[in-house]
Amino acid sequence: MSDAAVERLKKVEEQLDDALIERLALHADNKMKRLIWQGVLGGSVPGGQTAKDFVKLAVTKTLKWAQGDKGGRRWNYAEQPDLFLHLKSIVDSDVNHAAECWENRNFLSEAAMTKTGADGQEFNAMMTIAAELPTPSENCVAAEVELARERLLFQFFDFLADDTQLQKVMECLFDGITKSAEQAKRLSISEKEMYVVTKRLSRQIEKFKQANAKAIAEAKPNA
Repeated sequence: MSDAAVERLKKVEEQLDDALIERLALHADNKMKRLIWQGVLGGSVPGGQTAKDFVKLAVTKTLKWAQGDKGGRRWNYAEQPDLFLHLKSIVDSDVNHAAECWENRNFLSEAAMTKTGADGQEFNAMMTIAAELPTPSENCVAAEVELARERLLFQFFDFLADDTQLQKVMECLFDGITKSAEQAKRLSISEKEMYVVTKRLSRQIEKFKQANAKAIAEAKPNA
């Protein structure tokens, strides 16, 4: 292991402890309870992932980066020295990714489909749906396009690894916060400063589009 990797691991180990893990798990759990999972507020995540699973994944990504392995998430500790905030951003990103994934948005759990009629009896609402369903091939095409878009979105998030402020703006968008005034409040900056940040994000988007033209084309329905 290189000296640089040893130094990175040392930085992680200095702050990584049980208390930090518990704080992250509590944050992840609270965030998951505020989201819709398979049609139910605070329901079950597709694949059965728990808050601790998301925390473990965030830690694993950071350790992979520290060790110099592929698939890691860079921690710019010079700019953001708080490991908790770094891991929190990864947890937020992964939880949002899971909530926005094709499976979560297109499949409903049994709890979501169970309704109560006027007579007080429960019934499966699926039995009352009369609609034309897409063919399996249409479903496959839609799923492939959706997955390409998801990969592109999180590839862009990683593209912003050297600018944690822009990553925070992306997290705002993941959370449905689109108004600049609300984003500025989340980032604890003025609206004037937010304007500058938005301009910087626009420039990064253009750079990303130029570097990933092929991937962007694949994410379009008619590609």
